[in-house]
Amino acid sequence: MRKSVRTVICFVFLLYGCSGSTTESNEYEADLIEIVEITKWPDGFRAAFTPTLDAGLPAAYDAENQWLIDNGLFMDYEIVTAIYDQIPERVAFMRDVLKPMGFGYFGHGHAHDNHDNFDYEDAYASFRQNFLSIASYGFRPVAYAYPYGHGLLERTRRALSDSGFLSGRLNWPVFEGYGPCIIPGDDTEPPDWFALPALRMESYDFEQCSDCVNDPEEFFSYLDACIEQGAWLINTYHAIGFDGETDGRPVGWGFYRRHHFYEEMMRIKELQDEGIVWLARMSDATLYARQRHNASFDINKIDRLTYHLFLDDGLDRAIFHLPLTLRLKIDHEHMGKRIEISDSFNTIVTGLEITSEEHLINLIPSQEPYTIKIL
Repeated sequence: MRKSVRTVICFVFLLYGCSGSTTESNEYEADLIEIVEITKWPDGFRAAFTPTLDAGLPAAYDAENQWLIDNGLFMDYEIVTAIYDQIPERVAFMRDVLKPMGFGYFGHGHAHDNHDNFDYEDAYASFRQNFLSIASYGFRPVAYAYPYGHGLLERTRRALSDSGFLSGRLNWPVFEGYGPCIIPGDDTEPPDWFALPALRMESYDFEQCSDCVNDPEEFFSYLDACIEQGAWLINTYHAIGFDGETDGRPVGWGFYRRHHFYEEMMRIKELQDEGIVWLARMSDATLYARQRHNASFDINKIDRLTYHLFLDDGLDRAIFHLPLTLRLKIDHEHMGKRIEISDSFNTIVTGLEITSEEHLINLIPSQEPYTIKIL
């Protein structure tokens, strides 16, 4: 993430002059309002968490879906497009029932194949068809998860990158050098966007997987560590509640106890309500982090009560469409006044009362400056 570049300052030379000033001198000129940072995660959350469920029939999880909706929560579901293409009811269920309630989705292959067994061309063809089919449903294809967790080969990950997806999730209980906390500390992106680690959630009773996360106690230890590091954590679940005991359901592969899942998600809800953890769709976390990594910002004072704010990431707005959260420092002289922020066409923020020396605002990166007025 870059703070300021001279070309951004010189962009407004014809209107406001350009002294070739550095960031420091520019901040001195605009010392009544300064941009402190683009926050690591939206709205100042300290960390991010994404629950993903590798399940091809979302409607089968009616109890879990309704419980999440009732509690203002959600999770991400896989989309294997060879199945969705043939069963339009699944597309409709995702589009009309789950998406409006915040649920997310991720690509999971055109077919549920181990793409490490393919050469580059065949892997690319599968990834690309998955991407195009998801787009044909009216959805935005961004995040992907490899079937069986097999994105271990460089050619497989390269094929996924070339297909149009922007991130790829692995699924292994043992991490090699990176994980499970993604983008920790001062990092702004992972080493490989197409090899994202994830916690494999699996009740011990299934196959006695001691390397998997078997219960909430284990999960919370990882969650606390990622919060401490300001990082992003992804969980991978299979067959939640399909343990051979709950509601007469059969045993599903890699099952996870429903009451354990509920306990974990209630903790996430508490942390979200406290402003600590952002419950994020995998696609949104991918987009926000990529935009923040590429973003530059600056602020120029026009007069005592008017400023031009520059925020741009140089990315394709049709894809990278999320707002970024800016932390503004506002001099106490303006306390009790109000802020108005507008672009060339619309007022984006209106009537925001200045109640403290720091405020968070959400703005979509743009090639054109925003105007801030103190009213």
